[in-house]
Amino acid sequence: MNREWYTQYKKEILLFIVAFCVQTIVFLLLWQWFVVLGHLPQSASNYPVNEGDSLSYHILSQNLLQGNGYSLSPSPPFVPESFRLPGYPFFLYFFQLLGFPIVLIIFLQMMLGSGTVVLTYLLGKKFLSEKIATVAAILLCIEPTSVFFSTFVMSDTIFVFILLLSIYLFFHKRESFKKDLYVLFLCGALLGFAILMRTIALYLPPLLILAYGVLYSDKLRPFSESIAKIGVFVIGILLVIGPWSLRNHSLYGVFDLSVTPYVNFTLYNLPLFYAHNQQIPLAEAFKIYYAPFASTTGPVQSLANKPVFEKLMHDSLQGNYLAYLKFHIIKTLPFFVTDGVRDMNRITGIIPIPPDQTNFSDMLLRKDIAGIIHSFTSPSPNLWMLLAGSIPWILITSLWLFALTHALVRRSSSLWFVCFSSLFILYFAFLTGPVTEHRYRIPAAPFMLLLAVQGASILWHILKNRYSRIHP
Repeated sequence: MNREWYTQYKKEILLFIVAFCVQTIVFLLLWQWFVVLGHLPQSASNYPVNEGDSLSYHILSQNLLQGNGYSLSPSPPFVPESFRLPGYPFFLYFFQLLGFPIVLIIFLQMMLGSGTVVLTYLLGKKFLSEKIATVAAILLCIEPTSVFFSTFVMSDTIFVFILLLSIYLFFHKRESFKKDLYVLFLCGALLGFAILMRTIALYLPPLLILAYGVLYSDKLRPFSESIAKIGVFVIGILLVIGPWSLRNHSLYGVFDLSVTPYVNFTLYNLPLFYAHNQQIPLAEAFKIYYAPFASTTGPVQSLANKPVFEKLMHDSLQGNYLAYLKFHIIKTLPFFVTDGVRDMNRITGIIPIPPDQTNFSDMLLRKDIAGIIHSFTSPSPNLWMLLAGSIPWILITSLWLFALTHALVRRSSSLWFVCFSSLFILYFAFLTGPVTEHRYRIPAAPFMLLLAVQGASILWHILKNRYSRIHP
């Protein structure tokens, strides 16, 4: 029985093992670098906890363990937190409550990251081909950003695993209507938990429901059953996110899950836009946008300040919607091509050089073509890291767009999946917007790799056939 099971799932098991081994090797190397050799003690002395988001998640989980509530405050009074969503801190809290040390939790996290590789393979095998799925999964095993951050206390790895598991189960057709209801409820609950990890997933349900209707358009009757399926899916989502929404309503009088969208848009996107539009230093723009919060009590990043955020958004965008849209689109472009090498070097300090401050999207907005050319003709370690990290993603993005164009023109059998995957990629790119960085591409990476391999396969067959005709 075990031999038959292994034979049936041999490729999935091997992909899982390879992915886990790669992540384990990277973890051990980083442990040696940070902990044993003591590099960068100011930022990584508590590896796998790092500064920024990582430290916030750790503090939240520690306050939960110590009975101080969901708060980032280091000491009383413990102010309730409404910026960081609870999904990942509660994951850390749950396993620490069971006695798991943080390092063991990271190994569990890396196992889930390896599960993402398997899910990528299963999605590709179902909707594209086994060969394309295998190549894409292998590429994801060694994708630097996904591997690097799977070894830190960060939410990305678990978020992507839960998201892909929900998507895979959602599109996996079951024969029994009753079983379909159970699984779709589970899909909703999983997606709800993903939303409680990253608020960016909040608007995915309509996209998934639309894609489901297109995929199974010939099996939607009787409509009562289809409505019931979508209903239990939505109920699963609401049962998970509902309690947190009610918690925020009781504390702040609003049903929002997090203040994150308001903070990112108002205190990051809009200052960037204002500085560009008014041709002033970015530091001055930040001062202008933080000024309205001077009279507020408590943290700026709180749902208690929702009216202030909304007024800032309204006043900033009034009469500037098209100008902002253009700015947003151009600042989103790095999502597809930005490298992660420079940022990983900043975190690790392996090459001791100042972080690169070059911003190509700003140059593009200013139409500073000479500045862009000068950046690429002035050799430096940062330039070499940029090229090493960006060239593969430029190729991946180009092949994805080629696969999309080919599917639309030829109306291929994979058209549905190519279109859904492309919308999924664009969804994360556009909602990330001007604050984009390589880490925010992690959720889209499995689909970008699948479609890039599909595009490479199509291109290879086209060139091969053309060569055969020229040289029979």
